[in-house]
Amino acid sequence: MRLPLRVRVRGRQLIRLQNIYSQTRCARTRRRAQIVLLSHQGYSIEEIAQITRQSDDTVRRQLHRFLADGCAGLYEAPRSGRPPEITPAIEQFLLECIPRSPRDFAMQRPTWTTATLANLVKRRFKVEVTDECIRQHLEQLNVVCRRPTWTVKHLAQKKPGYAQKKGRSHGYSGIRPVGLISMCKTKPR
Repeated sequence: MRLPLRVRVRGRQLIRLQNIYSQTRCARTRRRAQIVLLSHQGYSIEEIAQITRQSDDTVRRQLHRFLADGCAGLYEAPRSGRPPEITPAIEQFLLECIPRSPRDFAMQRPTWTTATLANLVKRRFKVEVTDECIRQHLEQLNVVCRRPTWTVKHLAQKKPGYAQKKGRSHGYSGIRPVGLISMCKTKPR
């Protein structure tokens, strides 16, 4: 049987630990802080494991990690892996492209799609990325990809505000007065 393990936290470290628990966006970091706080409150390893739905070994490992490294040990360590193919320069280029027409870049389509943007990145930067990769990076940049909405040209000419009304009903923020509303739009803040 293993010896009981208990962590005591005081003063600034306790305040910092509570701040990490309440303010972090990372679920793993929050769980680690919760494990330490529960141990500080007097819960046993088995009780903490049951509350957090982790194994006893995981709880022990996280408590030892906290004892060795303090609050800094709660955060995610850098992970190895393939570096991202989309660099900040490519992200900036994508943001500059979206308000413009694909035809400005010698593309055949009248609207942007993630596939069109992937082809443009391939042509400009010699980097092959998938449509899904483009979509994920645009999402991180607060750009929404949706299906284009077509307006009926003769109705748009007869009824002022027709295109704007049509666009608003589909959740678009920037709207062209007549014709096609492009697929990628920046989310309103």
